[in-house]
Amino acid sequence: MNQSAAGSFKDLTVEGVTREAGVARSAFYVYFGDKEELLLGAVEDLIASHQNRLGRCWQQGDDPRREIERGIYGMARVYADSSSLLALAGEAATYDEEVRELWSTVLETITEGTREEIERLQKRGSISEALDPEALAEGLVLMTERSFQIHLAQGEGDPNEVASSLTRVWWAALFGAPSPVAPGREGETVPREPPPSPEGRGVGEPEK
Repeated sequence: MNQSAAGSFKDLTVEGVTREAGVARSAFYVYFGDKEELLLGAVEDLIASHQNRLGRCWQQGDDPRREIERGIYGMARVYADSSSLLALAGEAATYDEEVRELWSTVLETITEGTREEIERLQKRGSISEALDPEALAEGLVLMTERSFQIHLAQGEGDPNEVASSLTRVWWAALFGAPSPVAPGREGETVPREPPPSPEGRGVGEPEK
């Protein structure tokens, strides 16, 4: 990561990596065939260490809105904490097939878990059965991943703000947007309170 900080993955060299690590080039090639294999190994370790968060967006609790919220905050935390590595992976995926396949597998896993959860909530009556679970899951996951890339990949965005915005989009897509007004006295209308904001706590922390 130190070697890539000033440039892109294409600028990274095995010589620079081994010099930074204080090991011989021959030692590098005992474990990795090239720098792409090194990147794959790092991403695979990241996926393995966060399998619960990446494999399923939320746990099956009594309040699906809050479980979705926690899941999105959890994924935002993973992305924010590993933004530099994931930015390199995103770059390499544009031209390296193995990196692209690995990242596609991660997205497919998240999408499949999301689809299954949507179907479960439809059976419970929490989500309209008129919605297409597969299309909805794919659209939401790809939107979320793209938003993370744009706002968090360079370590500049606030993961709390990104997660908060995405949570509201997920809620609207799955449960319908909240009505902007509620009945008032004598036929008047008054603004309805928006959904409670998850701001004010750390990324991935449960609601107090």
